[in-house]
Amino acid sequence: MARSRKKGLGKGLDALLTTQPRPELAPAPAETVPDEARIYQLDPHAIKPNPRQPRRAFDEETLEELAESIRRDGLQEPVIVRKVGDEYQLVTGERRVRASIMAGSDTVLAICRDVSDADMFRLGLIENIHRDDLNAIELAQAYQALVDEFDWTQEQVAVEVGKNRVTVTNTLRLLNLPPEVQQCVADGSITMGHAKALLALESPKAQSDAARKIIAQGLSVRQAEKLTAPKEPKTKKTGQKDPNIMRIEDELRRCLGTRVNLRTSKPHRGRIEIEYFSLDELERILDILCGK
Repeated sequence: MARSRKKGLGKGLDALLTTQPRPELAPAPAETVPDEARIYQLDPHAIKPNPRQPRRAFDEETLEELAESIRRDGLQEPVIVRKVGDEYQLVTGERRVRASIMAGSDTVLAICRDVSDADMFRLGLIENIHRDDLNAIELAQAYQALVDEFDWTQEQVAVEVGKNRVTVTNTLRLLNLPPEVQQCVADGSITMGHAKALLALESPKAQSDAARKIIAQGLSVRQAEKLTAPKEPKTKKTGQKDPNIMRIEDELRRCLGTRVNLRTSKPHRGRIEIEYFSLDELERILDILCGK
């Protein structure tokens, strides 16, 4: 039975950010829960981080740029917090809080909302996705957490985060790479395109060796695709496959992101073999073939 579709999280985040006309700012009394229709000034050092923050790395250069903007013009968009006991816990806006501290700000604009534990992770993820704040591995780990924790299908994840399902599936495939290769993707040593090429290799060792070669030689994505393309056995009749057939196979591999072989039996006749390694992989390939 199909699982009922949840409401889009983008709308949920909009609801959190929607406020009534901005009143005069005033420090929030520590002993009271702030009025949800007001914006408050809180000590950024006192705001506790979101324990479900999907982002692990924060670029110091971009943080300093944001801090300089805050020094010059102030914080233009309030962060979202929730009250936990006598403390404020961050829901969204960790970069703004960190940059405010770097800027030497004594206060940070904040809206207090009643947010459940279940929504903490989802809302933090949505904010980062919409601002391109996660690297590809962090994004893949966040998608996987949504699958694991909320029992969502990849299609549901795609709907909730506003992405194409093929994009979500391709991102999740990065978690099949060995940890050292994932780290190369996370730190920018290799690109998402390089990583997709490495997925054509079966063994973690082959993927790691190829990744090191890509980095050492500064290979382009196209060169990485040639490096990781499966070696075709020589045919019995001619000793090698027709170059035109090999060119078509190469184009299909790059388009579908998996192994493809053209088998010719008679002139102008043959078959195309497309390999897949999981049901999700099969669905991804079908989506590409069907133009979804």
